[in-house]
Amino acid sequence: MGFLSSCLRKEIDPDFFAQSSLEKVSKDGKKFVADNDSTIFFNSGKYQTSIVSRSGKSSVYSTPKNPYVLASVFKNVYLDSYVEATVWKKGNDVHLVCTIEGSKQYFSTSETVETDSNGWQKLHLMFNIPPLNKFSDVKFYVWNSGKDTIYCDDIAINIVKYKPFPEYSLTPIHIEMDTSALLKIKETRKNAFKLGILKSKDDDWVKGFIFGDEKFMKAKLRLKGDWLDHLRGQKWSYRIKLKKNNAWNKKITFSIQNPMARLGVSEWLIHNLFMSEGILTTQIGFIPVTINGNNMGLYSWEEHFVKQLIESQNKREGPIVRFKENALWDSRIYDSNGDRNGKKTPAFDAAVIEPFSMGKTVKNPNLLNQFLIAQNLMMQYRKRLKPASEIFNISLLAKYYAISDVFIADHGLIWHNQRFYYNPVLCKLEPIAYDCYSDIGLSDKSKNPITGFLHNDITQPEEYIMVRELFNDTTFLAYYVSYLDKFSSAAFLDSVFSAYNHDIKYYDSLIMIEYNQSTFYKSQIIENAKNIREELPKFEKQILDMKTAGKSWENTLAKITDYDSVLPDYFAPNLVIAFEEKTIGDSVMIKVKNFFTEPIIILGVGSKSKKINNFVFPVPKIDASKNGVPTTVEFMISNSKDNNLFFSIPSSDNMYSVKINDWPEPDGRETPQQQLMSLYPISKIKIIDKIDGKDIYFKSGINIVNTPIVIPKGYNVHFVQGTTIDLLDSALFLSYSPIFIDGTIDSPVIITSSDSTANGFTVLQAEGKSSIKNAVFKNLVTLNYKKWTLSGAVCFYESDVNIYNTIFYHNHCEDALNIVRSNFILKNSSFDDIYSDAFDSDFSKGNVIGGTYTNIGNDAMDFSGSKITINNTKVIGANDKGISGGENSQIYVNNTTIKNANIGIASKDLSVVDVANSKVDKCKYGIVLLQKKPEFGPSIIKLHNTNFTDCEKTMLIEEKSKVFIEKSMITGTEKHVAKMFY
Repeated sequence: MGFLSSCLRKEIDPDFFAQSSLEKVSKDGKKFVADNDSTIFFNSGKYQTSIVSRSGKSSVYSTPKNPYVLASVFKNVYLDSYVEATVWKKGNDVHLVCTIEGSKQYFSTSETVETDSNGWQKLHLMFNIPPLNKFSDVKFYVWNSGKDTIYCDDIAINIVKYKPFPEYSLTPIHIEMDTSALLKIKETRKNAFKLGILKSKDDDWVKGFIFGDEKFMKAKLRLKGDWLDHLRGQKWSYRIKLKKNNAWNKKITFSIQNPMARLGVSEWLIHNLFMSEGILTTQIGFIPVTINGNNMGLYSWEEHFVKQLIESQNKREGPIVRFKENALWDSRIYDSNGDRNGKKTPAFDAAVIEPFSMGKTVKNPNLLNQFLIAQNLMMQYRKRLKPASEIFNISLLAKYYAISDVFIADHGLIWHNQRFYYNPVLCKLEPIAYDCYSDIGLSDKSKNPITGFLHNDITQPEEYIMVRELFNDTTFLAYYVSYLDKFSSAAFLDSVFSAYNHDIKYYDSLIMIEYNQSTFYKSQIIENAKNIREELPKFEKQILDMKTAGKSWENTLAKITDYDSVLPDYFAPNLVIAFEEKTIGDSVMIKVKNFFTEPIIILGVGSKSKKINNFVFPVPKIDASKNGVPTTVEFMISNSKDNNLFFSIPSSDNMYSVKINDWPEPDGRETPQQQLMSLYPISKIKIIDKIDGKDIYFKSGINIVNTPIVIPKGYNVHFVQGTTIDLLDSALFLSYSPIFIDGTIDSPVIITSSDSTANGFTVLQAEGKSSIKNAVFKNLVTLNYKKWTLSGAVCFYESDVNIYNTIFYHNHCEDALNIVRSNFILKNSSFDDIYSDAFDSDFSKGNVIGGTYTNIGNDAMDFSGSKITINNTKVIGANDKGISGGENSQIYVNNTTIKNANIGIASKDLSVVDVANSKVDKCKYGIVLLQKKPEFGPSIIKLHNTNFTDCEKTMLIEEKSKVFIEKSMITGTEKHVAKMFY
């Protein structure tokens, strides 16, 4: 087809507009003349017709023999200019297209955005000119890709050099960067457009400042996002890290991005829904932004994968893990450069399992041990070594998939988008919902609305390979079907839309100010849910057939052998992987795996990525991989600080370097939790008296136990009066079922360890409320089995419990009693001679009634993220705090005495502690209020009829925190109080 140059000036006007109603034709009859400028033309004048028209008397027609019409070229359009094009059409298979001369960039739309009363349909194309050259030639045309005649009318082209962003009444965040930082950002962006994607590097970060929450904060920034939609036009996406204990909106690390990159309010809705259902996800919201004083309009903010994400959603800190996707993006670049005939690269198999916050994780022994377990779980997942129910918190995983199905959020299920939290209490992985809404409105779910139908379909894209395998586990399927039924119901959807209706309208209205389109896809969600309800009986039959065939889990790992035998050299750094296997004396064993299609020669190692400090002799050579199967070599180095590996390949003169991972390669071995479940079935528990249906009864009298006791789900576990269980030789008690201890004052149930080695008394995710009456827990330590560690000698996690008249004595671990994410009553119970904290409860709701705390090594009562009432309780001797409320806790204390503690009562990090009719005596500090964590804020203590006697300092109050005494208020003035105690 031929294109016409519409203008020959050096640069088009900053605000350029051309339109044609296709009435006026040039003298030679070959071109349409623009209505507003006689020097601008659109071709195909000879196809002018009066058969139909939208305005005036004429339009243009196109047949399969002349599929391209209304072509025009606009020369010397400035980089990043905003372009908007419209045309009205009658007929199907019509595309409005723009190409950028000298590049592979093109933009196209065939989506109707408006229909008039006469059936004419409007196509609307919006984009920004890529920043590859200062000026570009822009070509427009209409393409008829069908087999029928189509008609077009009223074409319009609008090109704006700088599109102003709307002003918002909301308080913005302000970003400031100096000239050198901004130039570096621009260069990184330009390179991304040359490559086709953004490949972030460690040295992409620049220094800057953020002003928000009435604070001026130092920060590091870099561009973020993989695809170029995060970098088009003037509005770019950033990752931001705040420094020096600062936080914005309770976030230390977060991203800002074009709201359309996360599809606006639809993504906001599903993230809030996930959170309300107990599924971890990133918090997102909307905020105006200025950069170096320039208004950039509305952005979407999203928190990053750091510990605050976990803790703000009432979970204990643990590693967040993923499959590293660098080799995948190499594959995407490779795919864009030519037809590879369906051959594959080993991007998935070569994807390193790595933690976010890597530096912190590998330096912290506890987090590193947790990560090593987590990466073996990830390896089990990748290689399908275990069923899903043994790898994941299965209820949450099934809920995640069911919600993703109903709300068309399956983009987050692709393997390289998946993020998992290792729950250190459960020793299992939990999903983190992320990148959920990229395909809503685009993906047709009508044929396969239930993801589970795809699990045996090997024709599905390899990106979904992990998804398919989950559905071979009938335990997972049972939960999944139950949640599909719940979340697809009309009643549930009505409740969701009703609960969030106000916020949806508000945020959508903000987005529409700038983008002139709604991002809320309610009708598609409702229609998709209806399709799921209709398909669900068929899917349930498929599950029934599996169970009838006797299948509970099946490993259906497919072997992919059609790999490329030759890859470009830029693949090499992401297909050569090195691990620190083990330390031997002063030396380190390095293991290198080669997934690349050429042999590699190991040159040496170094502490930095550009210089070899130590050469390796004899020189190790590793053969090329074959069909995606890696080859391996191991060798010793003498300096553990040399964490970069250098190598070469035959086809290139370059030297390459890769980071040596500071941990051993995962092998998918059983985790400690899996070992306990498989090695110690109920049949091996010798002290069980009887099993009556779902009820398990332990023998009364003295029972000596020197092997683990493990109770799976589905039972009620009973201890009768007069029972003693003596856990020796590091034995432990672990139950996934509720327990019922029914002792008496004269004949209590005693759980002890006469050799002080017991690995705890632990109840995890019991379905039912446990009850403990007249018991004694003494000489216990916490669960520590092959580096699976908890913090409580007696621990209840997601397991409601009532505890009455119970003694906790001489327990020597972090917490004598630890209750997490549970409802509880702790009544008339005593703690004595405790090594560290007596009672620690996180993210729980409960009542502490009566009881005494004596000779406590740290805190008597410590609460985080909890709502607690304390009545009629005595603390006599605590080396740290009598009562501590932290992380937005709400504590009500009444008729309580605290004596001989370092701090009587502490309120930290947005907590409110309300104290009435109580006494604080002989404490170094009566009350202390402080902010320990930057993502939180000041705290409050309210005092009613509360006396302080013989305290060295009655009150220590950090600035902005407040103490209310009856009707008066004291505002703190102290700075950095946390540094005095932590």
